[in-house]
Amino acid sequence: MYLLIKSSILKITSIILAAIFFTLWCPYLVAKAQISNNSQTLKKLELFADIFYQIRENYVDEIDDALLIQSALNSALNSLDPHSGYSSASDFIEQKKREKREYGGLGIEVSLENEVIKVNHAIKDGPAYMAGIRTGDMITSVGGNPVKGKTLAKAVEGMRGDPGDPIKLIILKPDDTKTELTVIRQVVRGRAVRHRIESGYGYVYIETFNNSELTEDLIDALNSITQGLNGDLPGLIIDLRGNRGGLLEQSIKVSSLFLNGGEVLSAKGKKLQDTQRYHAEHGELFPDTPIVILINSGSASAAEIVAGALQDRGRAVIVGRRSFGKGSVQSVIPLSEDNGALKITTQRYYTPSGKSIQSRGIMPDVLVAITPDTGEIKKRLREYNLPNSLSNKDDTNFKEVYEEIIYPNDDWNTSDDFQLHKAIQVLSLKKYHEIIEKNMNIGNLN
Repeated sequence: MYLLIKSSILKITSIILAAIFFTLWCPYLVAKAQISNNSQTLKKLELFADIFYQIRENYVDEIDDALLIQSALNSALNSLDPHSGYSSASDFIEQKKREKREYGGLGIEVSLENEVIKVNHAIKDGPAYMAGIRTGDMITSVGGNPVKGKTLAKAVEGMRGDPGDPIKLIILKPDDTKTELTVIRQVVRGRAVRHRIESGYGYVYIETFNNSELTEDLIDALNSITQGLNGDLPGLIIDLRGNRGGLLEQSIKVSSLFLNGGEVLSAKGKKLQDTQRYHAEHGELFPDTPIVILINSGSASAAEIVAGALQDRGRAVIVGRRSFGKGSVQSVIPLSEDNGALKITTQRYYTPSGKSIQSRGIMPDVLVAITPDTGEIKKRLREYNLPNSLSNKDDTNFKEVYEEIIYPNDDWNTSDDFQLHKAIQVLSLKKYHEIIEKNMNIGNLN
């Protein structure tokens, strides 16, 4: 009986694994028929089935079959590169929700000040904004419970709930008038752009490219800045530090705001026909405005696309530290019968001048540190540090030159942003135009 049960499990598992294998890799095997032995591959799949059976029967604790298979698939895919993987149906649904950055709430950004909730921003057309809540308002009570004495996390906990449910808030206006408002919770979109006027220049911080309305939000921010500067924009700082990337479409649209047509990037796969080129739309918004982009080792993917495009095209000066180097394209392939999705790397990104971003990143025109000099370049996590990361065929030296890094003095107030300080200096000096001219002359683009 034991052998019969084992044989049945092995047979069923082998069939399942063989089906998965041939679905994913059969075209590859056919193309490599002269150098690949299918029977040997099937034997390895039978070995997997045998091991699966032994774990299921003899492991000290009960195991979840689906979880074990998912882990095995992810281990195989992660051996190719750190960005390939498999997601179950439930995980895939959750991932899509997170990518949209949507949540059930009131549409406000808050902080705790003098033991009450201060509204730092009310998303336009969000539920709180529509109810009359504005930036600067104070929330003293949430759902009938006073805020005083609570942490920020506890204070806002009552604001969360199912979309459509009402919540009562007591609001203290800047003129000290109190009012009780009922706000209907909705699914609201997180704000991806923050902006302000900094030393007479425009400043925008883009947190993520995983927002389908990012470009529209950015245009609104730029309009607000120009209005605050009486219709003028003498310079613009785009802060992409810590931006881990997101939607390719949004990186192209954002680049298009500052380019009058021309290439933004190319994506190249294994075959020549896999090459794709992406171009900016015509209609640059601020053709005469100097632009500085701030990046650091946390700037990745779509953020690197924007920085690389504007640097190569002579449209912006890059300030900060070398970026992360995530220059690969992942294709998400939904699988049949609610089996989740496969994510595999299919292409590499290249800047307009043909430089691969993968494992190298974007090198700033002006290297600027955020903290005082310690005598050495600190090790930072970048793409090439990840297990099984894809290499770059360009093996020329691409390291930050220690002697070229500008550090703040030891007495610099660390609460002040030294990189932003230097970005403002670059905008105000002749050096900006010298760097732009240098980038164009050294052959970034013909």
